[in-house]
Amino acid sequence: MEAEGIATSAISAFESTFQSLVSGNTGLIPESTISPAPDLVESENFTGDADTSYLSKTVVLKLNGGLGTGMGLDKAKSLLTVKGNDTFLDLTAKQIIEMRKEFGMKVKFMLMNSFSTSEDTLNFFKENYPELAAEDGLEMMQNKVPKLDAETLEVCVLILRCVLCASFFIYLNRIVVSHDICLVVFYELNKQIK
Repeated sequence: MEAEGIATSAISAFESTFQSLVSGNTGLIPESTISPAPDLVESENFTGDADTSYLSKTVVLKLNGGLGTGMGLDKAKSLLTVKGNDTFLDLTAKQIIEMRKEFGMKVKFMLMNSFSTSEDTLNFFKENYPELAAEDGLEMMQNKVPKLDAETLEVCVLILRCVLCASFFIYLNRIVVSHDICLVVFYELNKQIK
């Protein structure tokens, strides 16, 4: 993680989480230890007008951290065209622009990108929504953490790319452990390597 330039605080957080994992802590909260929140007001019973002054203290944060590698993509899934000529990011940008017009205030907008989606996403905004791209703090970057084998808790050291579908897959201990496309090819690969 240090070699990747990951912040010391993120490395410490990973180490803490890993120690919790190896100690047997599942992170699950037993249902028997929780109870419903009392006296919640049903939305049908809301009265009065919404206080839009809170919008000036609000941040719209969109998670944008996944590549569509399992779908054979080599870019952020949010760049897929979903309606007419619009991508998910077009729809998001238009929502933010419309919200700002409707309420007459600049609601803060941020994207939580990954190292894999950052460049494509920022280029998209520069080309299509330069006014949003120019804003300070548009991007919040997720950290990189090692992928672990669920059984051994060893770090998965090889991440390979399929030559047929361009999907990434993990190869650990002479076995393909993460890929759902081109399985016949990987079966043959595993047979040859063994």
